[in-house]
Amino acid sequence: MHDAVTTAVAPLIGLPCWCVKRGQGSILSFQFGSPRLSVREPYVSTSSSAKLRHLAARRVVKPVGEWNLFVFCCQWHVTAAGEILATDDSPAAQIEAAAHEMDGQKLIAFTLDAASRQAAFSFDLGATLTTWPSPDEADDEELWSLYLPDERVLTYRADGLVSLGAGDEEPEQEIWQALARNVGIP
Repeated sequence: MHDAVTTAVAPLIGLPCWCVKRGQGSILSFQFGSPRLSVREPYVSTSSSAKLRHLAARRVVKPVGEWNLFVFCCQWHVTAAGEILATDDSPAAQIEAAAHEMDGQKLIAFTLDAASRQAAFSFDLGATLTTWPSPDEADDEELWSLYLPDERVLTYRADGLVSLGAGDEEPEQEIWQALARNVGIP
């Protein structure tokens, strides 16, 4: 699985991230590579919320990259110039400022420590995003996912297992494997 992680992440090295955003709570999303339009067609929602039904009835068009990185159920911090800019517990405005700081920076290195389960995404203008499992997360909690141009998804879990499979795969079909050793790119 080490080779799968390297194969999935290596093409990002040297690419600038763009449209770096804070999602709900402390979720971070990054776009990499050439932009394309993603179109979500309207659908009928059965939600009891009128707002959600209204949103579902709308077409959503947005630019996305060839690669999409989503950081969600984990602890993380963003550093620059030796200082912590934000953590997953920071106020929304501070997380948004850290996302803005990373926006446009080129990914120059990625490391994943198999023992500590800590991943670091390092950027050319000095920012580093470091992720690790929260002590209160379930072992099968997904920490981050990288969506690839070929519609596969690389997902890393709190227990240190990795899956690389089709994006539309049902959860019970995913194959999870342990990393045999640390990953370091380049």
